[in-house]
Amino acid sequence: MPHADVRGARLYYERHGSGDPLLLVTGWTISSAVFEPVLDLYTTHFECILYDHRGSARSKGTSPTTMGALADDGAALLKTLGIPRAHVYGLSMGGMVALELALRHRERVHGLILGGTSAGGPFAPTLGPLDVLAIARGAVKDRGIRGALLFSPEFRKEQPERVRELVKYFRINRSSAATIVAQTGASAMHATLSRLHAVRAPTLVMHGGADRLVPVASGRLLASRIPDADLAVIEGAGHAYALEKPEESLDELLGWLERRLHRPTAERKPHVALDR
Repeated sequence: MPHADVRGARLYYERHGSGDPLLLVTGWTISSAVFEPVLDLYTTHFECILYDHRGSARSKGTSPTTMGALADDGAALLKTLGIPRAHVYGLSMGGMVALELALRHRERVHGLILGGTSAGGPFAPTLGPLDVLAIARGAVKDRGIRGALLFSPEFRKEQPERVRELVKYFRINRSSAATIVAQTGASAMHATLSRLHAVRAPTLVMHGGADRLVPVASGRLLASRIPDADLAVIEGAGHAYALEKPEESLDELLGWLERRLHRPTAERKPHVALDR
C-alpha cells in the first residue's frame, strides 16, 4: 500500500482517475475509505487524491494536536506527490482541515469545497463524552449513533439496506483511542470565524439540508463570511450528503466549477451508475 513520508509521519494515500487534481480530506476518526462508495463518480472527472490523517487509520505518526497541523500535512502531501495546486474538498472535520489549508497554504488551493462543516468555536458540532465513547467503541450501525447523525430519517427509512452498506465504511480501519482523543481536542479548539475574510480561494460551501450533526446554519455562516463564497444546500440530505445523494452533490460541484472556474461544460462526462 502506498505511503508518503510527510513531516515526520507516514501518510497512507491513494490516487485514482484523471483530470484536475482533487484532494479529498476525510473527517473525524475515520479513514479515507469512506469515499469509496462514490469514488467512481468523481474519478470520471478528477484525479482524486485521498489519504488518512497522521496517526489515524492506516497512517503512522504522532496524533494530531491542531487542525493547522493536519492542514500542513495535506499541503506537504501535495508537494511530495508533485502536485502544485489542487481543488481541496473537506468533509465534516475534513472541512476544518481544508479551511486551514486554504488559509495557511493559499498557493496550493485552486478551488475550496467545504462540506458539512463549520467555522469552529461556538459553531462547532458538539458530541457528549458518552457519544464519543460509544463511537470509539464502534457504535456506527445503521440504527446506532453515527447512523442517526449521518443520514436523514427518510433515507434510513426508505433505503435501510443502502444505509447498512454505507456505514460499513465508517467502521473499517479504526483509529486508536489516542487519535480519537487528539482529533476530538483539535476539533474543539478549532476556531476560524475571525479569519474567514482572509480566504482567497474560490469557495463552495456544501451542506445537507437535514444535517443533524452540523446544522445548515453553520454552512450559511461560512458562506456569508468567506469572500464571494457560494452555498449549495442538498435538500433533504443528512450530514453525509455526498453519500446519501451522490449524483446531486457531484452535479452541484461540477456546475460550480463551470461557473466560477470556467471549467467548460464540454469536459463533463456521464456519471457512472452506482451499484445500489
